[in-house]
Amino acid sequence: MILAGLMALGLPVWADAVWHCSRLPVLNVSIDNRPDPGDLFTLAEQGVADDVIRISVRDLIDVYSGVSVRLSGVPLSACFMPVNDPVTGKTLRALGLSADVLSALARKSAIAKNHLYRVTDEEEMKACIARNQPAVGYLTQAQVTEQLAPCF
Repeated sequence: MILAGLMALGLPVWADAVWHCSRLPVLNVSIDNRPDPGDLFTLAEQGVADDVIRISVRDLIDVYSGVSVRLSGVPLSACFMPVNDPVTGKTLRALGLSADVLSALARKSAIAKNHLYRVTDEEEMKACIARNQPAVGYLTQAQVTEQLAPCF
């Protein structure tokens, strides 16, 4: 109702970003030989595909703040588009973060340490999430591939 009202007034309406997480590698195991769920990555939310890593909102805020987050001992990576991108600005503000802070953290020397990876567009975002598993990033629309799926 509110969205329709804003559109009727001619005001710009941007879709919220959809958080995407890495999917676990396909395992060649039989139903009787599946790994124990406790052996997989941290579970934080129900209702998403079983093979998508699950992180808490706190993990999301931490990784985009430059804090090291580990999932089953493996560092979580975070992919982001340029800080001047409107989707990035809105997405970071929703987490209570500043694009300026992310920009400072993303300097070349900090990227390897903090596992933050800057990309230029949504295609690179998908590739970044797939390449840096376990990883998180955001897209303007929900997408499901062999490497990633929505996680929030």
